[in-house]
Amino acid sequence: MIAFLRLPRLTRGLFLIAALLALSFGWAGAQTLQRIAAVVNDEVISVFDLENRMALVLATSGLASNAENRRRVQPQILRSLIDERLQIQEADRLNATVSDREIADAVQRVEQANRMQPGQLRSELVAAGIDPATIMGQIRATLAWQKVVQRRLRPGLQVGQDEVDEVVERINASKGTVEYLLAEIFLSVETPDQEDEVRQNMTNMLEQMGRGVAFAAMAQQFSQSASASSGGDIGWVERGQIEEEISRVLDQMPNGRATAPLRTASGFYVYLLRDKRTLAAASPEDATVTLAQLLLPVEPNAPAAETAAQRELAETVQQSVDGCEDLKRVASELGLPGGDASPALKVGDLNPNIRPVVAELKVGAPSKPVQSDQGFAIVMVCERQEPPSNLPSRDDIMENLTRQRLDLIARRYLRDLRRTAFIDVRV
Repeated sequence: MIAFLRLPRLTRGLFLIAALLALSFGWAGAQTLQRIAAVVNDEVISVFDLENRMALVLATSGLASNAENRRRVQPQILRSLIDERLQIQEADRLNATVSDREIADAVQRVEQANRMQPGQLRSELVAAGIDPATIMGQIRATLAWQKVVQRRLRPGLQVGQDEVDEVVERINASKGTVEYLLAEIFLSVETPDQEDEVRQNMTNMLEQMGRGVAFAAMAQQFSQSASASSGGDIGWVERGQIEEEISRVLDQMPNGRATAPLRTASGFYVYLLRDKRTLAAASPEDATVTLAQLLLPVEPNAPAAETAAQRELAETVQQSVDGCEDLKRVASELGLPGGDASPALKVGDLNPNIRPVVAELKVGAPSKPVQSDQGFAIVMVCERQEPPSNLPSRDDIMENLTRQRLDLIARRYLRDLRRTAFIDVRV
């Protein structure tokens, strides 16, 4: 789903600011806008393209449209435009075309996500003095790159069951440790001379977030990770999946705070710590069950032969019944009370004599005869509601491993496109 434009309500005030900025260029401004901001292979990104994207970003992120903010966001916005141009060029080379219908559907999803009427996004951008083509270009690049990744990279990506087994083993060994609910912003550093610039871009983002700009808005517009489309959200991450130094930082932070820029081998990350929890498997005693029971009575001090006969009958019943209705039928045939399902009960609240039996029983399967002072009981679970667990399923693990690997490969692919492209930045 296209979610990279989760717009805060675009106020008329922001529109007027953007419109006045556009009108203030006048004739001299028109010449300026026709200047070239960058050349990407044989295609041009104009200053007009750059100014429109800056106006869009400032309006949708809630940043004030002033000279200082424009100066700060311009380098990263231009880099995003260059990357988008490379993505579209690669998609065109691979015939991964994006239809007008696909773009229209994506626009509709953006409007629905922001509770807009059909056509409202376009009309509000026009009212703000922002060329709608700038958002169409962003949507087209996103859709085109998704197709490139799915067609070119996804088929060759395999995550084996042995890798899932390793994660499951690690998770089982780490029960009781911390897991983090994170969102991220990632900016790559591909050459040493980019180090200071990228670090400063990250610092600028944090300053703007400190003034009230939403983390998700910054991630959607600037992050170079695949999670940008969902506002940087990467879900629950266990401690062993991130570097120990980052874990130590997160351990010391309260929920709702963002880290300082963290340098890794590939670039800078900023993480938003949304929540923490302790990994724990669900306890079988927390399950809720409804039970049916058949009791074959044995009087106190009954002869051994009578006790043995009732035990044998209980074993016969246990081997022959299947399901709670069948148990109720047998109880009726034997003229014994029981067989009706009980109200919902928590396993941990049951009599200690039958608690371990019920904890292991499958629904509809009879227990072995349980002896008590009253006789021999056959117990059956009619319904079971398993307790919630915060341990990820194998499917969750597979999906997470695939996402991480695909994101890494896609970033490397785009990096290689940058390295082999002719890119001439002129602003």
